Amino acid sequence: MDDLAEWKNKLKAEGIRCTKQRINILNILLEQSKPLTAKEIHQKLEDAEISLRLSTIYRTLNLFENKRFIKKLNINDQESKFELMGEVHHHHLVCVNCNQIVPLDCPLQEYEDELSSETGYQIQDHSIKFYGLCPDCQKNDK
Repeated sequence: MDDLAEWKNKLKAEGIRCTKQRINILNILLEQSKPLTAKEIHQKLEDAEISLRLSTIYRTLNLFENKRFIKKLNINDQESKFELMGEVHHHHLVCVNCNQIVPLDCPLQEYEDELSSETGYQIQDHSIKFYGLCPDCQKNDK
């Protein structure tokens, strides 16, 4: 789901008002191909000359996370990053030097189904992060 109109419908279906602030935050997340911190979202809004308090951004992100519209990522013990929950489940490849994050397709659906069948668990989520040096950091390291 990457269309703003679809996200507005999803908000309304959950009884959440489509305020200007919420729509602006959704727009920032829709425009990005990588997870962002609340501060990065705040900066992008400021760059677009949209004034929003950081506390409003955190409250909105909390609301969106509770409704499972976004996913909160904790990477390298740094500030949490947020990304929209897409239609396709994915994982992340993280550079240990510059913290660049690259989304990766998930190859585990078959294993998850098998594990659920064997254990009787109803698996709700899983998360994998790979850590390494991105090509740019490898070049700079030499």
